[in-house]
Amino acid sequence: MCCADISGYLEGSESGIQDLGRIGVVEDRIVNIICANLNEKIKMNIKKIGPRIAVNVAIAIEHMVLRALDFELGTCWIRAIDEEEVKKIFAWDENTFIIALIPVGYPHESPMPRKRLKIEDIIKNR
Repeated sequence: MCCADISGYLEGSESGIQDLGRIGVVEDRIVNIICANLNEKIKMNIKKIGPRIAVNVAIAIEHMVLRALDFELGTCWIRAIDEEEVKKIFAWDENTFIIALIPVGYPHESPMPRKRLKIEDIIKNR
């Protein structure tokens, strides 16, 4: 189950960027701009901030899916789930938003590769 606990999401983001500023990876002026931006987001209601957080979680999920391929594991995004029932099972509060269920396992079949265009047909030198 992939989900986002929004209760500490923005505060954690602020702390993360401040840590990067402290070690010199990000300039102080950039840290200040990002922190000011985060402070504005903290004032947003959940209807506005929720989709932004979901996108960040989706990016992380896709990295996990791609990494699973390195181990010849199959995955599948599932969104058709009863979110309230899942929250009851895990005793999650209203700050936890379920993004997707990602089953992971070894595929039982080995489908033939799809026909694809040759790279030369996609990218033509001009």
